[in-house]
Amino acid sequence: FPLGTKLIYGDREYRYARMGATAGVAGNLYQAVVPLAGHIDEVIGTHAIGATAIDFTPAVATTDDLTLDELQDGYFHPNDEAGEGPMYKIKSHPAITGAVLGVLTLIDPLVIAIVAAGTGTVLHNKFRSVIIHPGPPTAPLAGVAVRTVTAAYYCWLQVKGPCAVLAEGTLVIGDIAVPTATSDGAVMPSAAIETDGPIVGTVLNVNVTTEYAGIDLKIE
Repeated sequence: FPLGTKLIYGDREYRYARMGATAGVAGNLYQAVVPLAGHIDEVIGTHAIGATAIDFTPAVATTDDLTLDELQDGYFHPNDEAGEGPMYKIKSHPAITGAVLGVLTLIDPLVIAIVAAGTGTVLHNKFRSVIIHPGPPTAPLAGVAVRTVTAAYYCWLQVKGPCAVLAEGTLVIGDIAVPTATSDGAVMPSAAIETDGPIVGTVLNVNVTTEYAGIDLKIE
């Protein structure tokens, strides 16, 4: 299925995702890939309305290299000068080395021309190469793994409905649970941090810290 495809199964909802380089752990909360500085506000070519092949040059660091179709189903948007505003979905691209121009093929054509001196940003699909959320999360939440998942395999992450999730702190039935600030992949009571993070869900039942509690997920 395309990444992000929604599956509704009774009172639960899931999103189709691809696990990152580390095996997935059941009951743990996952997030998207952290946006790379070398993929933000980078050099792009001049392109007319209707173009679907876009020149893009990531920054020089090796961590900014892009493997074949790494950004497939992800997004590109001009962020400065004429052409800025719209966001486009990426269909494909070759392997691109940092500081070397590569071509992104878009699914839909440009609706505003990109002029000289414009810059652009690329984003991975939120459900590609997901990682366990560090405490606190460093990218948008993707969902909860509901079984063990081999590294780099496709899977369904749960985003809504009753789910067992790793707990930290003293949860209270009916209260909001948010990603923890200190324990990777876990949730904690929203009152435990100064500013509530993204809502994971509401507490269905209380289990002690480091165990798994019932959470009515509301990630979406």
